[in-house]
Amino acid sequence: MDILLVLAAVLGVPALLGGLWHWSSRRSTQGKVRRGATGGMLGVVDEIFRPETHQAVQIQKIHHELPTPTPAPKPKS
Repeated sequence: MDILLVLAAVLGVPALLGGLWHWSSRRSTQGKVRRGATGGMLGVVDEIFRPETHQAVQIQKIHHELPTPTPAPKPKS
């Protein structure tokens, strides 16, 4: 009986995490663009174990959201 409980736990936990990931990724759609949920799950791991990588990703997000600078006016000659 104990073997069945261990087997259910060993197989059930990854199946539960996979189902949660699938549900989360299907829920986070915008129109026809589908975003994966893996980045959000791995972001927590980066924040804890690799803070430099987490900070670099945050800076990339900020640069992506900033508007592009307007071109300088051409000098009149």
